[in-house]
Amino acid sequence: MTGTGRQGPLARLRALKRQGLGTDPDQVRALIAELTDPLDLEAAGRLVGGAKQRAALTESGAFRETRIAFLASSTIDPLPPMTVAALAREGVVATTRAAGFDQWRLEVLGGAPELGDLEPRVVACLLDDRAVLSAVADPLDLDLVERRCAEFVTELRSWYGACREALGGATVLNTVPLSPLARARHVDYAGRARLASAWHRMNADILALAAEHPSLVVVDTAGLDTPTVAADDRMRHIASHAFSPDFLRAYAEELTRIARADLGLARKCLVLDLDNTLWGGVVGDDGVTGIRLGGAYPGSAHSELQRLVRDLGRQGVMLTVSSKNDRDVAEEALTTHPEMVLSREDLLAVRADWRPKPDNVAELARDLNIGVDAMAFVDDNPAERELMRHALPGVTVPDLPDDPSGYALLVARGAGLDLLRLTREDRDRAQMYRARTGREELRAGSDSLEDYLHALGSDLSLEPLDEANAARVVQLFAKTNQFNLTGRRYTAEDVERITAGGGRFYAARLADRFGDNGLIAALALVPGEDGAWEIGNAVMSCRVFSRKVEHAILGSVLRAARRHGATAVTASFTRTDRNAKFSGLYPELGFATTGTPDEDTRTFHHHLAEPPPLPAWITVTHGEEIIDAL
Repeated sequence: MTGTGRQGPLARLRALKRQGLGTDPDQVRALIAELTDPLDLEAAGRLVGGAKQRAALTESGAFRETRIAFLASSTIDPLPPMTVAALAREGVVATTRAAGFDQWRLEVLGGAPELGDLEPRVVACLLDDRAVLSAVADPLDLDLVERRCAEFVTELRSWYGACREALGGATVLNTVPLSPLARARHVDYAGRARLASAWHRMNADILALAAEHPSLVVVDTAGLDTPTVAADDRMRHIASHAFSPDFLRAYAEELTRIARADLGLARKCLVLDLDNTLWGGVVGDDGVTGIRLGGAYPGSAHSELQRLVRDLGRQGVMLTVSSKNDRDVAEEALTTHPEMVLSREDLLAVRADWRPKPDNVAELARDLNIGVDAMAFVDDNPAERELMRHALPGVTVPDLPDDPSGYALLVARGAGLDLLRLTREDRDRAQMYRARTGREELRAGSDSLEDYLHALGSDLSLEPLDEANAARVVQLFAKTNQFNLTGRRYTAEDVERITAGGGRFYAARLADRFGDNGLIAALALVPGEDGAWEIGNAVMSCRVFSRKVEHAILGSVLRAARRHGATAVTASFTRTDRNAKFSGLYPELGFATTGTPDEDTRTFHHHLAEPPPLPAWITVTHGEEIIDAL
C-alpha cells in the first residue's frame, strides 16, 4: 500500500481535511491524482465523501455536483468511495448511495425505496456471474445454461425499463465476467468452449442493449485496464466479494468518465507537444530528416499516437499544437516529413514559439472561444506538465509514461474525451471552428456590427425534438454554462418526463455564408397557469453569441404562443457564476418583471400584445409555425 507515509498524499489530504477542503480545492484534486493503489483511492474517497466535505468543495465554486446510485449482485463496499475520490480528482463532488447486498432486482422492482429520493443522475448496476448462474439448477447442464444466458438478456431489458421508471438518470450495466471457478467446473474442453460460447453471445446481446436505449451505457468489462478481475478466494467467502480491488478501481475510473460525460464535461480540444511526443527527437537539433517517426520502434510508437490523434480529430476533437520550437522549423516538419500521419490541415492551430506553454494554451482557448477546462494537454516533459497543472488547473494533463509505446492508449483513456453519444455536431466541430476564421475576417472588414451581421446571411431553423436530435439536445442542456437561463440541466429522463406531462422541446440550427453551425440551441416549453406558456429553460452554444439569435428564437416562441391563443408567456432567470451577461434578455424582449425577486432568481411575464420584432439580419426559415400548441 502506497501513499500512507507522514508526507504522503493521504497524510496531506487528512491535514487539508482538518483545515477545510474548500480552502484549497485544487490541492484536493492534485493529492488524489498522486494515488495509484486501489485501497488508497478508497481511503481518499472516505476522507472527502462526507456531507461536510462535499459541501465545502461545492461551496468553493470549483466543483460540479452529481449523484450516483449503486446496485450490485455482490458486495461492492469499496466501489462508492473509490468513485467519489476519482470524481473529486476530476472536479466533481459525488453524492452516492448503495442498495443492500444483492438487492439489484428487488430495489428496482420494489419502486426503489432506498435509492429513489436520491434522484440519481447515474445508476450503476455492477453484476457478476452469480446474477446469471444462481437461477441454474445444474451448472453442468449446458442446455440449461444456454437457455439461462438467453433469458438473462430479456430479464435485463425488462429490469432496465423498471429502473428508468423508478430512478431515472443514465443507467450503467456491464458485460458479465465469467469466473474462473465457473469455467473450471467443466472437465472437458468441449464443455468449456460451449459454456464460453453461450456466455459471449449473452454479453454481446447485453452490449447491443445500449443501441436500443439512449440513456443506457454498457461497460465492456473485457476492456477495463485491470490486472485481475475476480476477487481473492478468501474475500469471496468471507465478504461475498466477486471482484478484485484492481477491477473495482478500473470500474470506478470508467464510471468517472461516464459521470463526467453525463455532466457535459468532456474535453473537446487536444493541445499537443511535438518533440518527443508527436515524433521522437528534437527537430531543432536533429533536423527534419533526423526525427524518429514511422518504421521501427520508437518511431512506430509516435506514428501510433498520430494515428490515434487523427482518429480523434475525425470524431470532432479539436487538434492544436503548443511546442517550444522555431515556427518555420516546426511547420517544415509537419508539412514535409514523409512519415507524418497528421496533415497540417488536421491542426486547427499551431503555436510554435518560446513562450510558456500555459500562455499559449490560454490564448488558444480564447481564439477557439472555449474554456481551458475543455482542453487536454499532451506533453512528454514532466516539468511542462507540472507547470500546466499549476498555472491552469482546469486543463486535463494526462501523465505520459517514460516509454512512448504507451502514449496512444494513455491519451485515449486519460484525456477526458469520452462522450455518452457522438452527435453530428461533435463530428463537425473542427470544420465549424475553421469557419470562424472567415467570420472574423468579415467582421474585421465591416464598417459596423450591423453591417457585419447583414453580410453574414444567417439562416435560423427551429425543429421539434426527435430521435435524430435528442442526444444533442440533452448534451446542450448538460454542458452549456454561459447561455443557460435557469441553470437547469435536463437529462434524457427529464426530457421524457416533461414531454409526457405535456411539455415540448425544440432545437435550433443556424447556418450562414461560411457554413453550417449545426444545432446551436435548445428550448423547453411547458404549460403554465391559466392558459399561459412557460419557458422552462433555454440554452445556446457560445459559438453564436453576439448575433441576437436568442432574440429570434424566443421571439418566435412569443409569436407562436399568440397564434395558438395562449394568455401569456412566463419565464424565469436564475443567476449562476457564468450567465450574468444575459440577465437582461427577457426585459429586452418586452417581458415585465413579476413577483418579488430573490437574490438570484427573477420571474417574468409577457402579455403577447406586442411581440418584439425579429432581428432583420436573421432569416427564420422555420420558426413559429414549427411550435405546437401546449
